[in-house]
Amino acid sequence: MACRGSMNLSYPKFPFKIGASSMVFGKDLLKNVRTLAGLLDHIEIVLFHTPHLHNIPRGREIRLLKQIGRQEKVTFTIHLPPSLEIASPDKKKREESLRLAKELCLKTMGFEPKYYILHLPFSPPTLVPIPGLYFNTENQEDWDGWTNRAFESLEILHDVLGQSNKLLIENINYSPYFLEPFMNQGLCELCLDLGHLILGQEHVMDSLKRYLKFTRVIHLHGVKGYEDHLSLSILPKNLVHEWMIYLKKAPFQGEIVLEVFSPQDLKESLNIVLETPCH
Repeated sequence: MACRGSMNLSYPKFPFKIGASSMVFGKDLLKNVRTLAGLLDHIEIVLFHTPHLHNIPRGREIRLLKQIGRQEKVTFTIHLPPSLEIASPDKKKREESLRLAKELCLKTMGFEPKYYILHLPFSPPTLVPIPGLYFNTENQEDWDGWTNRAFESLEILHDVLGQSNKLLIENINYSPYFLEPFMNQGLCELCLDLGHLILGQEHVMDSLKRYLKFTRVIHLHGVKGYEDHLSLSILPKNLVHEWMIYLKKAPFQGEIVLEVFSPQDLKESLNIVLETPCH
């Protein structure tokens, strides 16, 4: 079942699960998980590790999260802190990011997340989309150093997680094209963020067709100008339904995470997805 509780309405059955991030109802992780577990089948636990926001769960919280998951029959994905830079040219920053990524993976294995999602920044990481900092295949940037450093770090994380392919890399401010070497080597799979594709003026349907075989989680949110993570109501509804129909027919059997950060945006976005025509 793709939706439960107060947001429930009649909808076509999907082969994928629908979820949301753990930042919809404020910053309290447990409050978000408890609330979302009554509404949806999947929760993306978004972790932060900055001087201003630090929500890494401790032992008791991890046990409670696992208990909620089992009782409510919801699955989890962990989004590792966006501030990590495991491919940074700064060796100290790269090693510290890799150390923390390993630590968080090992610490949270207890409640059996389906996947770990990781940003792999090329430019300095930012939580705010910056005009002009989207890189695609037309840019003449030298990616060789970034690719080599990323390979080294991803091989280490792959060994930590074993052969289960639990690690997903999210396309952020660059085309998924640059992630192909890592996916082709089996070091990771893909968290395909459709909102980031829109920011980069890439064709979403073309990317879905090209990368769906690598994709286990899809991030879906509205974009207006250079502002993202908005309600899907600001996008043409027929466009969202076109994507959903394609994913239903494919069929895509992973998770679609509505990556919005307010109850109203979640309700509006969920309703649009669930109104997808049955054909």
